[in-house]
Amino acid sequence: MSRYSRYHDESRKPQTGINRRKRLVERAEQMVKSGRLTDQEAERLRSAAEPAEFDDAIRSIRVRHAGARLGPAVADGSLTREEADGFLDRLRKGEHSSALRAQLRKLRPGNRTDTVAGRREDAEDTSSG
Repeated sequence: MSRYSRYHDESRKPQTGINRRKRLVERAEQMVKSGRLTDQEAERLRSAAEPAEFDDAIRSIRVRHAGARLGPAVADGSLTREEADGFLDRLRKGEHSSALRAQLRKLRPGNRTDTVAGRREDAEDTSSG
């Protein structure tokens, strides 16, 4: 029997290795000071006894961080609500692929300007014809 057999699907299998967990816990206070983590999130990471608990805490942090980017992207029209919900769904299910991270990185405020301007120009072209 595998040590992960109690997990019903692959998304519940621990994803964060022991060394990464250790480094994140060691840096938790620094991340709180920089605003990357809340006090509650840091405590949740520190108190996670099982790898799956730690992964759940990481997953919720990723969802919060993404939500902070997705809300403004929806508000400024660079992303639809359905697209934003899709990103959040993927994160909630445990996906954190390089492709997903790249898509989310594009939503940083400084990176959205060209996309927003391009969509607005397209909308203006369509409506004026």
